[in-house]
Amino acid sequence: MKSLVEKIRPYAKVIVLISLVVFAFGFAMFQGGFLSWFLFYTFLPFALYSIGLFFYPIHKFTVTRSLDKTEPRAGETIEARVEITRKDRFPLLFLLVEEELTGRLGKNTSMKKAFIFPWFRKSFSITFLLHKLPRGEHGLSAIRLKTGDMIGLFEKEANYDLPKKILVWPAYYDLSFKQLENFFDQGEAGSVKKMQREHSIVSGVREYQPGDQMSWINWKATANKNAIMTKEFEEQKSHDLYIILDEDSSDTFEDLVMFSASLAHALLKKGILVGYTGSTMDEVPLPIRGGDGQRRNIFSRLAKTEADGQGSLSSLFGSHHPVLSQHAALILLTSHLNRRIVEQISAYKTNQSITIFCIKKEEKLTAEELAAKQSAYTRGMKVSYLEPGRFESGLVEVMTQ
Repeated sequence: MKSLVEKIRPYAKVIVLISLVVFAFGFAMFQGGFLSWFLFYTFLPFALYSIGLFFYPIHKFTVTRSLDKTEPRAGETIEARVEITRKDRFPLLFLLVEEELTGRLGKNTSMKKAFIFPWFRKSFSITFLLHKLPRGEHGLSAIRLKTGDMIGLFEKEANYDLPKKILVWPAYYDLSFKQLENFFDQGEAGSVKKMQREHSIVSGVREYQPGDQMSWINWKATANKNAIMTKEFEEQKSHDLYIILDEDSSDTFEDLVMFSASLAHALLKKGILVGYTGSTMDEVPLPIRGGDGQRRNIFSRLAKTEADGQGSLSSLFGSHHPVLSQHAALILLTSHLNRRIVEQISAYKTNQSITIFCIKKEEKLTAEELAAKQSAYTRGMKVSYLEPGRFESGLVEVMTQ
């Protein structure tokens, strides 16, 4: 019953308004005089505009939306431009444009609203700024247009469904400082190259180059050629890096995601082949590859990942480890590390290099964390505890171990 009244009410207002116009005209005709006709002609424009607005097809506008960024990063601002076009020049005194936001995007930025004054223009536009975008997959659902008359009798409203998905990539640091270059060339990535060569087939000899290991020197060829000659290897591409993100719930989960993105970006930029998986194994692990396509795949996974109380490194190495490459060097990113987890990882470890980055808010290490670090060290694994925002020092620490 209530909905029926709401539908009838606008038509009742039109009938009342037309009746008032007829009454004012009749009053002026029979009463005569300047005042009567003055009141009639003063009221007439407002009444005619309100009646015209009631029948005006605001739902027949052409509305489009465009974004200035297709792959924004978390924390950035994007500009959404709404273009509105109509076929006539009916005067609109004002137009309220609302952008409906859904999910976490709507929670952070609420509904966006803006007033414009089109008057007789056939096309006009409005720009919304969406600030501090949260990481994840978000949606823009619809554009709502509202307008009204001068005396507040009628309001016109139209919704335009314009669904748009926005994938907000995680924020990341550009780890292109000198210590990182040393980390790649001499530290962990360097040890991967070393492992590759120690487990590859010797294909020949070549002259010594800076950075070659002493164990690679071919002494027989060196004596024959009277110059230092080193072994040349046929490298096996399966020996590369695999990033594993601990998706267990923690206060530093967003920092873990940010560091994962930063590390993947730096490694791929360096030309190193990288694979990725989350500890929950909700999706098939990304195979080890390189290039910008792999970076987009990893960033897409990191954008959508969510903390899960059931998905820890302990559960991963307890049940899912057979699907991981047995030859790739592993980089584990977590916020929980103890001796039990170290022992589980060690049981999986064969001949590959394993580096563990643990991000924690407290600067001082607990006795359990110190014991876990020492246990990992005795098992041939590197461990670095990082504070949020101090990723560079953690890389230097691993490099010097």
